Amino acid sequence: MPTVEERFWSKVRKTDTCWLWFGATTPKQYGVCSVDGKLVYAHRFAYELLVGCIADGLTLDHLCRVHNCVNPAHLDAVTLRVNNQRGNSISANYARRTHCNH
Repeated sequence: MPTVEERFWSKVRKTDTCWLWFGATTPKQYGVCSVDGKLVYAHRFAYELLVGCIADGLTLDHLCRVHNCVNPAHLDAVTLRVNNQRGNSISANYARRTHCNH
């Protein structure tokens, strides 16, 4: 019977840049996998496996903007606020403004 890590890596395809997850995904294309009977995000599992624990209060930001990428070099542990501000949402765009358009 394969280990959790063997099952995990069998669903990852490494490219020149991203390590793409080809297992189950959420509707927003984040990879998910089962670890000890619990559903976990694939990028978080890879980060904790290769880098270490994610500190309380931090989330992982995909610097490459590819949601199914599990390459820990493309993941940055930041606060949710920083993660949201780095995004392209309307609220993130407003948060980055330095002056009024008018």
